[in-house]
Formats: sequence, structure tokens, C-alpha cells
Amino acid sequence: MSAPPPWTGMTFTSKLNSSPPASLAPSSQKLPSPFVVAIVGASRNIGAATAKAFAQAGATGLILTGTTKSTDLLETEKEVKAAGTSKDLKVTVLAADLADVSSGKLIADAITSSHGGRLDLLINNAAIVSTHESAFNKFDAIDISQIQKTMNVNFVGKFATIQALLPLLLKTTDGAKTVINVTSAMSHFASMGAIGYNISELACNRLTEVVAEAYGGEGVIAHAVHPGIVATMPPPIGMAPQARAWAVDDVGLCGAFLVWLTKERREWLSGRYLSANWDVEELEAKKDAIVGGDQLKMRMVV
Repeated sequence: MSAPPPWTGMTFTSKLNSSPPASLAPSSQKLPSPFVVAIVGASRNIGAATAKAFAQAGATGLILTGTTKSTDLLETEKEVKAAGTSKDLKVTVLAADLADVSSGKLIADAITSSHGGRLDLLINNAAIVSTHESAFNKFDAIDISQIQKTMNVNFVGKFATIQALLPLLLKTTDGAKTVINVTSAMSHFASMGAIGYNISELACNRLTEVVAEAYGGEGVIAHAVHPGIVATMPPPIGMAPQARAWAVDDVGLCGAFLVWLTKERREWLSGRYLSANWDVEELEAKKDAIVGGDQLKMRMVV
């Protein structure tokens, strides 16, 4: 496979990580205390690994959701509690289906009742790529459900969750006040992959900018983060088996990157698209260029 075009952002830093470097090991990073994180979509894969990363880095509260209160989610709860380094760690798990916009209120109620209403960080991780094999077809052969369902979960669901939890972020006056939307590098592609998914993640990138611009004056930070190309299970329905060969990134890469990103407030990266593959030292060295050029945002090239 040839190198992707620069406009995909996949090679924005010359050094790229496929697994967490030693400097970003969650156990070697330290979050402020208290620090309460809600991770929507934490039953398995990237969400579960991210929950463990924040527990290792000293989070004092974790609210973990799955579409159902499955055995996977309960196993994640056990692993997170075992990985925790803060004596004050409290873990709450609940079912919250992003396809149902009322789920945001369920999460907010759980934070209020179990964590005193404190929320530092919302990680919107839950997403679907496909529910039908036609999702990866050419435009004229895609079942319309593969557009409707991906938008409903990946964009509308994230929107509704932010809307429900934003008041808690704002009320946590000494908190991180941060929203992270887990997105995908596929958001930059129009003719590869599952197009409904790609478009929904492009919308997610813009949603991140909207939150940053609308509430930045009140201290809210928002990031859209590509987690790497990870061989999540089960594989997306309809994806060609050979496409799995591209999924070489570690499931823990995203969590380690997110701990680095949020252990201090990085306002200069708010509203921007980021990749967990990027080298953070090189990224920091580009700060002036990123801010001065207003880079890493969705723009039309003219």
C-alpha cells in the first residue's frame, strides 16, 4: 500500500507509533486528582483498553457504558478495578445504547448519583461501522440503513451524549472540562471503506469543532481522535478479509495517547483532529505552526 496523501493526516508527524511508547505508558503518567471520566462504549476493544489506561494513570472515577450490561462490560469493570492506582477509584457500569438519544440522561443520572455530579472528561468512543454487508459496496449498492444507522449512532448519538453531559462538565469548575470524540482516519476518504461510516465520522470531526467554538469561552476543550487502525472484534460486517492486514495498531495505543492528551489542559489542540499514532514530542514541536495556521480542522481546499 502506497503512502496516504498528506491531507489524510496519517503522516502528520514523521515518527508514528503503532503501540504505546514507554514514555506514554499509562502507569508512568499521572492524572490530576480527583479526575472522573465517562467512557461511552467501554465493553471491549479500544474502549475497554482506554478505561484501563485511565485507571492505571490514577483516575478516581470511571463511568463505563455498553449497549447492554454484558458479560464483556462486567469483565472490563473487574479489570479496571484491578488496574487502578488511586485508592479513591470508583467504577460505575451501566447500559446506554447510543442509538437511543435518551441514554445520555441515564449516564448523567449515574454520574450525579454515584460520583457527586463531578465529570472531568467525556470520551465518546461508541460507534458502528456496519450492520449489513452492503455497507462496503459501491454507492448504488449500499442499503440505505447503512447510512441511517451509522449517522444515528456515530453522530446523533454522540451529539445527544455531549448535550446531556455538558452541564456536568461545566459545573465541575476545577475540572478538565474536556470532550473527546473518537473518530477515524476514514473520515477523510470518499471512495474507500464503508462510506456511511466515513461520512458519520467526518460529521463527528465537525461536531468537535462546534463544541470547542461554542463553549471554549466557558473553558470547554474538545478533540477528535483517530485511535489507530486496530483489529477490533468482531470484524465489521461486509469488510473484505484482506483489509484486516492493515489493522496493525495496538488496542492500547489510543488510551495511552488520551491520558497524555488530558493529563493537562491543551487548549491549543482544542477543536482539532488528532491521531493516536502521532509522536507527541513532534506534535508539541509543531504547536506554533498548528495554532498559527489553524491546522488540523476540516476545511475546503481552494
